Amino acid sequence: MTVKPYFEDDDVVIYHGDCRDILPTLEPVDLVLTDPPYGIGDKWAKHEMVGRNGASRLWGKGESWDDAPPEDSLIKAVSSTAPIAIIWGGNYFNLPPSRCWLVWDKQQVFTGADAELAWTNMDAPVRVYRMSRVVAYGANAETVKTHPTEKPIGLMRWCLGFVLNAGLVLDPFMGGGTTLRAAKDLGRKAIGIEIEERYCEIAAMRMSQSAMALEVH
Repeated sequence: MTVKPYFEDDDVVIYHGDCRDILPTLEPVDLVLTDPPYGIGDKWAKHEMVGRNGASRLWGKGESWDDAPPEDSLIKAVSSTAPIAIIWGGNYFNLPPSRCWLVWDKQQVFTGADAELAWTNMDAPVRVYRMSRVVAYGANAETVKTHPTEKPIGLMRWCLGFVLNAGLVLDPFMGGGTTLRAAKDLGRKAIGIEIEERYCEIAAMRMSQSAMALEVH
């Protein structure tokens, strides 16, 4: 089956659709770097930071795509698509034991969680990235947050720094395209898959922008 890209340039290909259908059609990739839904949509409006309109000040009122996590078979397929896999929210999924977890320390105590965890199949020590949510998403942030669960672009560049030989990166739960943008900024090629067209459009617009200035942490 041939799937027509939603967007394509010399560095990036974006597919609009269900990754379960598209994954089997792809060429081999070097790295999977992704942030699937965690299945915690019911926690969004129950958070202690809920505002007067019933929405969390952090995440909004929740999204239907986060009502349940992806099935185990899909997470297994995603994690085995490339020699190296980095899966954010790995503590929510049924994945094998790992020596190397990546940690995003948000440096604040009033968020939904003090940190987030990424499972990897790398044989390396645990590593920590420290960036407060104010720096990540505040008025002076490098990019405007376009997706409720979007990761900072600096965090995704940091992840890519652990796999320097990954010339082709895949994000099968692309969202607003942060993984793809980070890969493109670093001179890598990337493939993204997203089931919601509105986020495909946002990601395509981000890919059309010129390369962003790289930050150092």
